[in-house]
Amino acid sequence: MVYFILVLVAAIEVIVLLINRPVFANIPYVQVYIVPLLIVIVITMLLSRNPKRFMRWFKQGLITISVVVLVFVPVLYAKNLPLYGYNEAKKMLAQREQLLLSQFQKGKYVYPAKDSPKKYRYLFKVNHGNGMLEYVFDPYTGGYEVVTDVIKK
Repeated sequence: MVYFILVLVAAIEVIVLLINRPVFANIPYVQVYIVPLLIVIVITMLLSRNPKRFMRWFKQGLITISVVVLVFVPVLYAKNLPLYGYNEAKKMLAQREQLLLSQFQKGKYVYPAKDSPKKYRYLFKVNHGNGMLEYVFDPYTGGYEVVTDVIKK
């Protein structure tokens, strides 16, 4: 029963991470959090198939480590999660700059911040007249700036 609960919780956490991935344009990288959860699933499934094969203390240690991973992965993910999702940032930028959502180019653009390599920014490309504007949005603070003025098409 313990093995089933561990696998179920890990699977639910993986599903939640995969659902959140497009909302925040994969900020922070979901793969970093999914790998330990998949390892927990594999180890738990191996333990459930051959419980007598492992020594008792080793088996209890692996279960304890699995529980710690299942608790700390969502906590670390939530700690590193941006304040604003990609679409929410787009709507906020459109409202502040009085732009139409149809002016934004399709696709999700993300690039690393210059001040902190572990933080990422959203890049919005907006059609403006005969050219294009590029805005950089900080999803952690809600601030934004124009990166390039009107670029001729």
